[in-house]
Amino acid sequence: MAPKVGLVFLGFGIQPVEFIKIILIIFLANYFSNLATKVKTLRHFVVSALSTILLAALIILQPDFGSSLVLLAIWFVMIIMAGFNKRYFIAIFLIAVVLSGTAWLTFKDYQKQRITTFLNPSLESCSQKECYNSFQAIIAVGSGGLTGKGVGFGSQSQLKFLPEAQTDFIFSVVSEELGFLGIVLILSFFGIFCFRSLSALKKINNDFGIYFILGLLGLIVTHMFVNIGMNIGLLPIVGIPLPFISYGGSATLSLFAAVGIMENIIIKSKINY
Repeated sequence: MAPKVGLVFLGFGIQPVEFIKIILIIFLANYFSNLATKVKTLRHFVVSALSTILLAALIILQPDFGSSLVLLAIWFVMIIMAGFNKRYFIAIFLIAVVLSGTAWLTFKDYQKQRITTFLNPSLESCSQKECYNSFQAIIAVGSGGLTGKGVGFGSQSQLKFLPEAQTDFIFSVVSEELGFLGIVLILSFFGIFCFRSLSALKKINNDFGIYFILGLLGLIVTHMFVNIGMNIGLLPIVGIPLPFISYGGSATLSLFAAVGIMENIIIKSKINY
């Protein structure tokens, strides 16, 4: 798995892309909130799209295809909430079809292998190289049973059969060591977080706050679905961490900072729980 491009500051590794995701949410929330009382025209749609695509294109060049898709997902969630004309979404679909073919030509070999082995996991070479991570993750998830093998007793993770166990495949570790009950606990945590965040929306007294919370939920839910999907073989492996659970300084700090902003918005809106 190719490592993401990062920076080193005072001995600490930093992944700028994790903070870029939050910056994009802030930018789009501010942009759409200024349009709250105006007609949302094609020009506004294009400006928000080009801003997101520019960031996504720079991230693809790192290369980090997974994070670029997350940025596009954030934008898509926020334009739906902004209430643009439905015809624009048809245009998005057509453009996405064209760009997906073009993007294939720019992919690195390992990125192409992830997609081809996901579509055809029965390839002969798959078991030895490209599909190894996916196979080990699925084995770990399936071996946990109802209650799991116990914390620290997962054979796939503790014996190092499962690569990147602390980050990309942390869901498989939880599944193996805590079983189905551990999975239910994780999904319940995300469910409660989303429910509480959505419940707060009707009490927010400014448009920026509403858009920011929706964008943050879009980020967290996208990360959750992609990470779990690639752990159980439903999605290609793209190196997306599981929010609040995967090990990683930049992703964790950026998410907690975003949650702090959300709490600040809620407090300033004088919400009484």
